[in-house]
Amino acid sequence: LGGAICIAGGIQTEGNLPGTELPKKHANNQNQATDVLIIAGSDDPTYPKEAAQLSKQSYHSSKVQLHVQKGKGHAMIGSKEEMRVIMEFLSKRLVRRMVSMEGHCR
Repeated sequence: LGGAICIAGGIQTEGNLPGTELPKKHANNQNQATDVLIIAGSDDPTYPKEAAQLSKQSYHSSKVQLHVQKGKGHAMIGSKEEMRVIMEFLSKRLVRRMVSMEGHCR
């Protein structure tokens, strides 16, 4: 998985619900954690920026990029700045495949 993007919402991590705890051998393995982008609004009463920061802390915080959009309430993407953040996040994590070249280089 290249990554996950949360818009106006947070991360439900394993271990936050009974019966979803990770085995001890995996509990601190950040290499298995998925990179996450959280976009929150500075004026969101439903999912405030403090909740976004808590989500980041409860997950592998080094794997979470948090973007708080100034003046944004509880809404989907609504600005070029937010879209730029998403595109930069994806561009660093998705690999471009050249299907036409597959099978020709061995």
